[in-house]
Amino acid sequence: MFKNLMIYRIGPDWPTSAESLEAALAAEPFAECSATQQRSTGWVPPRGEDHGALVEVVDGQWIARFVIETKSVPGDAVRRRTEEAVAEIEKTTGRKPGKKEVRDLRDDALQALLPQAFPRRGQVTAWIDPERRWLVLDTGAQGKADELITSLVRVAGKGFEVRLLHTQETPQAVMAAWLAAESAEALPDAFHVERECELKGSGDEPAVVKFTRHDLATEEVRQHIAEGKLPTKLALGWQGRVGFMLTQALQLKKITFQEGVFEEQAGAKDDDRFDADVALATGELGGLIDDLIEALGGEADPTAFPTPPSGDAAVATTTPTTTPITAGGHVASGATAAPDDDPPF
Repeated sequence: MFKNLMIYRIGPDWPTSAESLEAALAAEPFAECSATQQRSTGWVPPRGEDHGALVEVVDGQWIARFVIETKSVPGDAVRRRTEEAVAEIEKTTGRKPGKKEVRDLRDDALQALLPQAFPRRGQVTAWIDPERRWLVLDTGAQGKADELITSLVRVAGKGFEVRLLHTQETPQAVMAAWLAAESAEALPDAFHVERECELKGSGDEPAVVKFTRHDLATEEVRQHIAEGKLPTKLALGWQGRVGFMLTQALQLKKITFQEGVFEEQAGAKDDDRFDADVALATGELGGLIDDLIEALGGEADPTAFPTPPSGDAAVATTTPTTTPITAGGHVASGATAAPDDDPPF
């Protein structure tokens, strides 16, 4: 549970209760792709139980789960079937199909092959902390986050607002300062630098330097920083309990809980284990995020949600996570999210 984190600030007027969120998510339950359907998304019970609750409440934390299923046909297979159809038309009619007809034949080929395609399924766990007003997604893929939040926009109703968490100082600037420091005392007590980072220069063809299993408290690393290269990701440890990779976009990736954190729950039954895992993971990660926000100078105006223009409700924008978004589908300026550099599942 929780290998990657993308952190969002929820607006002041949503959600009102776990029960209201449960009812909202029930409007978009997950259903498997039909024979000729390429993509299906929706919400499932996070415990994995048939007909279970779509929102679980554990120690005041709300957990939901979003599923994305896709079916794809190899391009070569579609092309071969299309070419066969084109050849048959040329043979039987003596004419060459036009561009529009070829496109239609390609669509027909895809629809004919889709029932044979195997579905691929991925899921995103959504954690809502109603007190801190966080929406935390267990994914490092921007595309997945966009789909989940777009679904929330459709079902949440009036008052839904969410945007990426902003801090007073950028993660990149703070990571650079930590790496440039000659003493570990430059870091907050809660954190320590591990042995992996990526530094990137500027310009159209920037130099990239990667360190893996390497001491980062060296003159070599400080020299790269002095030359203008900036960290895009840095491995950190928190309180000797959690390891993670911090990115320039304020994402946490490759999260690992240190040995002993979950040991007390090793013999728990499935239901008890789910509750215990959620309580421990959200407790640890909540403390980590609090300390990280403080290390980055504090949150930049957590109440700032631009007022959307008036007008009829619209369907969700396709880029809900790059800017603040409301249930009306109105977008205002805000933080830029990181590119989707993770595999789809």
